[in-house]
Amino acid sequence: MFKKSQLKYYIILSLGIIILINILANRFFFRLDFTEDQRYTLSETTKDILEGITEPITVTAYFSEGLQPQFDKARQDFRDMLADYSSLTGRQLVYEFINPNEDPANEQKAVEAGIRTLMIKAREKDQETTKKAYMGAVIQIGEETETIPFIQPNAQMEYSLTTAIKKLTVPEKAAIGFITGHGEAGLDQLAQVSQGLDILYVPENVTLSDSVNLSKYISIAWINPQDTIPEEDFAIIDQYLNQGGNLFISFNKVDAQLQQGMGFAKYTGLGKWLESKGLKVNDNFVLDATCGSINVQQRQGIFTVNRPIQFPYLPVLSNFAEHPITEGLGTMIMQFGSTLSFTGDSTKSFTPLVFTSEKSATQPAPVYFNVEKQWTENDFPNSKMPVAGMIEEDNHKIVVIADGDLAINGSGEQVHQVQPDNVNFVVNAIDYMSDDTGLIQLRSKQVKMRPLDQIDDANKQFLKIFNFALPIVIIILIGIYRNQKRKLIRLKRKGETYV
Repeated sequence: MFKKSQLKYYIILSLGIIILINILANRFFFRLDFTEDQRYTLSETTKDILEGITEPITVTAYFSEGLQPQFDKARQDFRDMLADYSSLTGRQLVYEFINPNEDPANEQKAVEAGIRTLMIKAREKDQETTKKAYMGAVIQIGEETETIPFIQPNAQMEYSLTTAIKKLTVPEKAAIGFITGHGEAGLDQLAQVSQGLDILYVPENVTLSDSVNLSKYISIAWINPQDTIPEEDFAIIDQYLNQGGNLFISFNKVDAQLQQGMGFAKYTGLGKWLESKGLKVNDNFVLDATCGSINVQQRQGIFTVNRPIQFPYLPVLSNFAEHPITEGLGTMIMQFGSTLSFTGDSTKSFTPLVFTSEKSATQPAPVYFNVEKQWTENDFPNSKMPVAGMIEEDNHKIVVIADGDLAINGSGEQVHQVQPDNVNFVVNAIDYMSDDTGLIQLRSKQVKMRPLDQIDDANKQFLKIFNFALPIVIIILIGIYRNQKRKLIRLKRKGETYV
């Protein structure tokens, strides 16, 4: 037993240690990250960007409180991330959190700053209600400000925050040209791509002509031309490449007409021009056992219903090369794509970037689409065929993917969202050729989700039983241990008593 003087000493020492730990924790913020995808560890890109900051950064985070757990967790995650940023900048980054719901004046400031108003369902007193909520931030450096309208839980927090800071520190943005004039998709049909590039670049539509000056563009994109391209336009592009320009191409070598149930070869001249560069886009359709689905109308009695069926002509791509353009990508979806073949000589280098799955195939055009066909493993004899790649020659690069519809949102009534990693691939490729800032990896860095519906039934059942039984087993083992320990103590006391 401790004497009173000793006990007092130990209490004072313990309090002193606790106070010292709190002082150090407040001055030096750090976290241990044991997650597989390192979601709580800042990237080297972020660290490099923050080291170059010489001006104070002010972050005003507008977060509502008392929301559902996933939203409250996002608030805490963002606060911890800001503490990391502040520590890396030597306290040059300061931040505050404001709950707009507590004060109409603060709510007005949030709205005026561009913070998105959300309507979130919640339960209060056993009743379902809808609450107005805010989850965004305003970043200020000097007189310039940048707004993150919505910070989504389990999403790219680091990318949003780092790119907002980077955007405020870029003195002048480089221009990226998007070729139009041959039925291509312009910026009005590429909303997600344009938004991704707008952080560091100025995307512009450009029409090829004798008077056009392409030297102002650090890179050029050619997205889904529909018409035959004149030879003189290819001559303009050749001149641009010879001067050190870079080119991204997304186009269709085949065309699918689902209403007719047929697929045909498509000629724009772009395929022939690419062959002169050492890359052949084949006149075929890629098929993959891992694929998307289409809705087929089917009669059931007097009713007509839409029945989803697996359609191998819509490959789901998850095999990527180890390259900055594809690092961090999860899943892309193609629509009637084709394969690539390198035919160049030793003066050129070719890097395949995206591949089909281990069970894939090709069909030469023309093709008849049989939506009722029952596909088997024998229909997919090929493995990991390249559908996108990069050619490097002298002082320029050309990235090609054999799917013109890959990242097109459309316009008017046809507008739609496309797969995020489709957009990430396009933006990453242009970013890599234009200026490898390192933000490529952040754009594709997301929290990996592992839902139970993607686990086979046997493992799913095991996990359910394991999660249910483990706490019970632990409690039983603790009880047995404590019971045995008490028995030993009693036996020891009896021995001491009868000695």
